[in-house]
Amino acid sequence: MRSNNVRLSYGISMPLIGFGTYSFPNDRNTTELAIHNALKMGYRHFDTAKIYGSEAAVGKALNEAILGRQIEREDIFLTSKLWGSDHHDPLSALKRTLE
Repeated sequence: MRSNNVRLSYGISMPLIGFGTYSFPNDRNTTELAIHNALKMGYRHFDTAKIYGSEAAVGKALNEAILGRQIEREDIFLTSKLWGSDHHDPLSALKRTLE
C-alpha cells in the first residue's frame, strides 16, 4: 500500500509533499491566503525559511486555523532552514522561527 507520509525514526509521521512558501516579492496577505487555501486542499506540511520572509505570515495563518478549529496543531508539520549566520546559535534561531 502506498502512503502519502513517511514515518521518521522517532515515530512521527510526516507528509511527503509540503507546501513551499517562498515568493518574490513577499506579500504577507497573499502568503496568508495561500496557506488558508493550502489547508483547505489538504496540505499539512509547510516549508518556510527566514530568508523567504514568510515565517510571520505562515505562523499567523496556521495560528488562525488552529484557533478556528479548522486543524489541530498535531496535524501540522513545519519545516524551515537555518541561515548560515545563525549556525553559532541555532536554538535562538529556532525560537525566532517559531515566534
